[in-house]
Amino acid sequence: MRNPQHLRTLAVLASILLVGTGCAPVGSGIGGAKSAEPSLALLTAALPETLNPLAGFDNNGTGKINESLYTLTGTAESLPQITPLLAAAEPTVSPDARTWTVKLRSDVRFSDGTALDATDVVASYQAIMDPASASPILGTLSNVVDVKSMDSHTVEFTLREAQVSFKTAMLIGIAPSESIVPGQRVENSVLNRAPIGTGPYLVDSLDPARLVLKANPRYRDGEVALKRVIYEAAPDDNARAQRMLAGEFDGTVLPPRLAATFGTNPEFELVTATSADWRGLSLPADNPLTSDPRVRLALNLAVDRQSLIDGVLAGAGRAANTFVPAEYGDAFDPSAVFAHDPQRAAGLLDEAGWLIGDDSMRSKNGRPAAFTLMYNPGDSLRRDLSLAFSAQMKLLGIDVPVEAATFEMAEPRAGTDAIMLGGGDTPYDVDTQLYKMLHSSYPSAGAYYDNPSKFADSAMDKALEAGRTTLDETKRAAAYREVQRRYVENPSMVLLAFIDHTYIQRTSVSTAWQGTGTLLEPHDHGTTWGPWVKLGQWVPKP
Repeated sequence: MRNPQHLRTLAVLASILLVGTGCAPVGSGIGGAKSAEPSLALLTAALPETLNPLAGFDNNGTGKINESLYTLTGTAESLPQITPLLAAAEPTVSPDARTWTVKLRSDVRFSDGTALDATDVVASYQAIMDPASASPILGTLSNVVDVKSMDSHTVEFTLREAQVSFKTAMLIGIAPSESIVPGQRVENSVLNRAPIGTGPYLVDSLDPARLVLKANPRYRDGEVALKRVIYEAAPDDNARAQRMLAGEFDGTVLPPRLAATFGTNPEFELVTATSADWRGLSLPADNPLTSDPRVRLALNLAVDRQSLIDGVLAGAGRAANTFVPAEYGDAFDPSAVFAHDPQRAAGLLDEAGWLIGDDSMRSKNGRPAAFTLMYNPGDSLRRDLSLAFSAQMKLLGIDVPVEAATFEMAEPRAGTDAIMLGGGDTPYDVDTQLYKMLHSSYPSAGAYYDNPSKFADSAMDKALEAGRTTLDETKRAAAYREVQRRYVENPSMVLLAFIDHTYIQRTSVSTAWQGTGTLLEPHDHGTTWGPWVKLGQWVPKP
């Protein structure tokens, strides 16, 4: 989970949806209009508030402007590998997994012509780690004690405690040291509007309604074939759908049910990207109903996850019983599921003293079985999931009123009321998917939405710590399977689904261009993801 400031900044960020002008071979554009250079026009829900990698832009290994030490490679059906990009090779890891040494490539230059070296990497990481910078991704590096250059092309990271998943923290975009002012707040950096990176694209123009990228002529692999990418803002889902039908743009991201309406139109293709992006609700620790382990288990048994996926998500999702999707391979335990069993759920509630009354609703010692479920007012998907969950719980005799509340409004109520949450921010190691949500050191060690139910189990902690610290992959996988088995015996939340992200693209695009497909996507997504995640690698079809 992100902190609220990060959600404001980065939910917008990774959702650079779509804009534009037209994607076609050289010399042509949308609707047959002539274009001086090949371009892609995407329509997006929002433009980024900042383009600064120190503030979290381009921080998942797929940056188009600022690249990272490592990147993501693989297919949509599996967990991507984290492979070298600005790094020259895999990191060297000490036996205790606390010292990570990275060699850098020697052939990389920034868009201003300066060469990439260790000083740039150190300056970027130190700026994020400096509390004075107020970087919203500071928490990503909370385990880093020191980062230093060993020579001009070697960087060493020292961690406070062993963390085998630390490679996920090397997906952060790198900026040139000359543009970084030590101690400066990231919000005041020149990089917010004029980033300098090593990636395949530069910023051509940026205004409140449109961001235009152009090919970087200094890119080390040569100037990319797709010369311009235009992102235009349109916050309303229905408005984006209508503008796509009007033929103005090449692609956009839409909620599943709205995207499905394009499924039979031959002018468009519906692209569905698998994700580790989960939705689920916290169960407040200070509410007499949800603080009872029997009630938490009952709620997980009573909810019909598949019904929610079929109805709210139009089938674009997979049931989430734990925080671990099947894409994690050996670390995934397929037996760790909650069977849909309303009868057993009712029995558990009866056992816990929450009995059905004449009004078909439950109560205990005069107290109604109820809790409020809050959702972000700007998120229609969370709203619809909340309402559908509420309807299912009423059949069980539990009253779950639904209320729109910003993250700031929800925080002081997290102990007594539930929140519809989403997660999977950097899901490229199972540790980053689980640790903050289940380890008893949270939420104290993080934000209120990290382990929001204040779950504490010493055996669970031990398994999480084993998975985080051992270099033996077989033992790691076994530890995480144990975490899942323990979770389904004593759940802390009600997880509902892993969301499949849905995108619409004109068929003329895939006719003209050889794309790169999709990757397993994180919680933050949008038109920087989907079929457009690696535009710098697109080539025209013959």
